[in-house]
Amino acid sequence: MTFIDASQRLALLLRTQVPAFRAQQGRMRGKAQAAEPSADQPSDLAGVVAQRIQALAANDPDRKRKALRIFLESLLLQQLGPQLLHDSSFSSMVDAVQGQIQADPETASAAEALSDLLVRGGARP
Repeated sequence: MTFIDASQRLALLLRTQVPAFRAQQGRMRGKAQAAEPSADQPSDLAGVVAQRIQALAANDPDRKRKALRIFLESLLLQQLGPQLLHDSSFSSMVDAVQGQIQADPETASAAEALSDLLVRGGARP
């Protein structure tokens, strides 16, 4: 049996989520242009994440870290269930995951690229 390090799995997940996030942002932009004015509240997870990130102050020095945290929270809730949102230890778990990401150079690099993408709103430079 082949063992896959958890940090490698997380790095892979981050790398696969970047293109998915870009695609979702493109679809959301298209929907937003065609949507009725009353449709400003997205019902899908990616839309909620995008709104939360856009609400971060542009001059916040921790904006990229906070954007990544919002994204990680959404991934964890999606994978482990929304009931975790009401668990008092959920915040600590997100802190631990974010700490593990920063501890591994490969994963930290992928997370940095994702953070850049998140704060730019999925737009390519």
